[in-house]
Order: sequence, then structure tokens, then C-alpha cells
Amino acid sequence: MATAETAAEIKIREAKPEDAAEITRVFNQGVQDQLATFENTFARPEDRYLWIVARPEKYPIMVAQLKHTLVGWASLSPYSPKKCYSGIAELSIYIDRNFRTHGVGQTLMKVMQEAGRDKGFHKIIGRLMADNQGSRKLCQSTGWREVGIHQRHAKLVGKWQDLVLVEYSIPENMK
Repeated sequence: MATAETAAEIKIREAKPEDAAEITRVFNQGVQDQLATFENTFARPEDRYLWIVARPEKYPIMVAQLKHTLVGWASLSPYSPKKCYSGIAELSIYIDRNFRTHGVGQTLMKVMQEAGRDKGFHKIIGRLMADNQGSRKLCQSTGWREVGIHQRHAKLVGKWQDLVLVEYSIPENMK
């Protein structure tokens, strides 16, 4: 279980292919908890392995590690294949359920915001399930803003869910 000192002990590093099983484990908690993704099938480590290996350098995958345990991960992905949107990335972030609300998400968010700046993006977007109050608070506390809601966006366990759109602008890259 996490402690108040967790955030100070977290080490952030680039994901390696050998992290695939742990990245999958954390993602699958999101599937199981039905708060972070509309996916309703579990990911497989071999698919995550290929995802890590094939990832272009412009779109980093970072992991949060506490001692020898992977407690979260985040990635930047292309927002759209259209060239006019090449300055926008989409963020995905998943935190091990035992380490939520202990600073892991804030630490990863700040690192990904810096990575977005360093990679030349002028904006990072995200999509959150409307009921995911933890993620909404995380975004608000790290400088993101809610820009809209897709109502009845997808069904999860037979119930319509809304999707909140969030964005983080990187002023120094908007020149």
C-alpha cells in the first residue's frame, strides 16, 4: 500500500520491452475498474510488448516505479494522422489502483507535460470518462482544462457513459 512519502520515492523512466507485462497488469486494472477506459477486454502482454518496441521516439511511454514495482505508466500518441494536427499529442495515463491519490499521477503528468514540450507539441489532449472524478481532479491540479463533453459516447456494461475532453496547452511551443 502507498504512503504519504510515495511521490518522493517514485522514479520515472522510459518504458522498456520487459515492462510489457506490468504495463498490461496496470491497464487491465483500468478495464476491470471500469473508470479509465471503455475497453471491455483485457490487454495481452505480447501486444503491449509490440507496442513498446514499435513506438516512434516522438511518442514516449514512461513508467513510474516504486522500488522494483511498476505503479503507473503514461504515453503520448498521435492525436490524428492529419498533418495539420501534428503538433497535438494524446495522453494516456494509468495508475495501479493501490497507488492512486498518492502523487504518482501528478508526477507522471508533469513528466509527460515536459516530454510534450520537449518533443515540440503545442497541445496535449485527453479523454476521460465523466464519472472518473480522480482523473478529472488530477487534470485540474496539473493545469489542464475541460473543454467539452461527448454525451452518451459509449456503452460500458450496458450503460451509456459521457466522455470529458481535456487539454493542456504548451505556451512556449505555440509561437
